[in-house]
Amino acid sequence: FIGRTTKVEVEDNSYRLIELSSPEIFEFPFAYISEPGEMELTEAEVLNLREYIDRGGFILIDDFDSWHLDNLREEMLRVFPDRVLQRLDVGHPIFDLAYKVESLDSMAPYVEGGEPAYYALMNSAGQIAIMALHNNDLANFWEWYGNPGYPLRPATDAFRMGTNFVVHAFTH
Repeated sequence: FIGRTTKVEVEDNSYRLIELSSPEIFEFPFAYISEPGEMELTEAEVLNLREYIDRGGFILIDDFDSWHLDNLREEMLRVFPDRVLQRLDVGHPIFDLAYKVESLDSMAPYVEGGEPAYYALMNSAGQIAIMALHNNDLANFWEWYGNPGYPLRPATDAFRMGTNFVVHAFTH
């Protein structure tokens, strides 16, 4: 979808699994972390993650709910003791970058855990460096958009958000 709708060159299945402590992470401007609820960063991962963000990297954190948010906050405070996750509303420019997302609630009936919430952690320049999607799972909507169990509207919003996040990562 990204390759067909933007000028970002991507290949199907072009992802790489990389440990946060690996120097290889610095070769990629966009990272995706799924299910961070039980994340326990090592000291090497804390240092690498901080450097990755300070160098301009962007991370999308997806697919977590309830108490997982508390754990994610604690781990992010280890990485950035001077920064906190800030809740965003639909009026934030990241939701109207390449595509306009009109509602942050369209996926709510199809995800567990309550109302979806969108959090950002800013880099030292005040730009979004980490997007954390609480009570949501964009990857499910991307993967199963053709399944009748996932109506078109929330899948469309998931693709729009994902595209906005990638464009943001490459332009800010």
